[in-house]
Amino acid sequence: ATSASALSTLGTALSHKEMNAASAGTGAALTRVTPAKLFRAQPAGGRGRAAGPKRRGVSGARAAPTVVAAQQEDEFAIFRFTLGIPGFEDDDIPRVVGFLGASLLVVNHLASSNPSDAQARTELVGAVLAAACVVTPAIGRRLSEANAGVNGGTLDVAGGEQVFAFSQALDDAAKADLAWGTFALLTQTNAQGAILYRSGVEGAGDGGGGGGEVVCARGSVRLPTTGTGVLPGSPASIIAALSKTVAASGVVNGAGAGVRARAESGAGSGTPAAADDGGEGGDEGAALYLQDRGAIDRAGANEWGFLPQGVESVLVQPAGVAGATRLVLVSDIPRAFSKKQRAWVAAIANKFAA
Repeated sequence: ATSASALSTLGTALSHKEMNAASAGTGAALTRVTPAKLFRAQPAGGRGRAAGPKRRGVSGARAAPTVVAAQQEDEFAIFRFTLGIPGFEDDDIPRVVGFLGASLLVVNHLASSNPSDAQARTELVGAVLAAACVVTPAIGRRLSEANAGVNGGTLDVAGGEQVFAFSQALDDAAKADLAWGTFALLTQTNAQGAILYRSGVEGAGDGGGGGGEVVCARGSVRLPTTGTGVLPGSPASIIAALSKTVAASGVVNGAGAGVRARAESGAGSGTPAAADDGGEGGDEGAALYLQDRGAIDRAGANEWGFLPQGVESVLVQPAGVAGATRLVLVSDIPRAFSKKQRAWVAAIANKFAA
């Protein structure tokens, strides 16, 4: 009994000694091999280890939910209710409701043989609400245009293709200036395509522009080869094709006044089709801003051969003497160019014309 008790005491002492040694020398290992971590790090077909491979397995297990969560976030979409009526903008729904309400008020008033004072007050309130509905779309457009920012999206426009070409008549310094300027226009505004046209360029007669030529084209434009599966060709051929289409479009050679007149003649929806940003020299120095698809169609700009089919806004900014330089910017966003952006574009165009 005495020997058995001594052996038991010795075993207990040895166990405490081993535990103390393990706690002092291998505490990190014991800390890693906890039941929870062992379960998390253990592979499917065997035992887990308490060393480095297990820690890599834990990090991999922790990273997997993050990737799945990111993929799930990308699957979210925003649905917007639209009527889908061709040629009718959903923003004009309040205007239609206002006119309808005003018509019903008139009918109700005429149908009443002896309107009471209460009915008269009700009709007055209804008329005020109808007038508010009519002017709400115009106010909303003004606010959205004034606060329009840079979307920073892609430069692709439906019905166009990406180009970047210079006229052969430019030297390297001029090409560098145009490269920086067009890059700033495409990144600091909502423009997705830029074309710079100059009248009276020497050696431009072959381009079909009547003494004018496109000196730079960058971003989304439409070429005669667009949609045919044929490559645009060399920069010289791109410049020649654009020079012909721009010269025939009516934005140069004094034809801009006719485009402006057609645009303004149909601007009866409360939103001006063309905006004159000032400038000197009458129509030759004033910008032509077609801010939505309706203004583009009324001005006949949908027939311009260099505009992609998906364009929703067009800004033609003259610069130089008698508007000899014309900077054309396009975007697939309605009312893409705010007043501040148009002022900045005018400054860049004057820099190009200098």
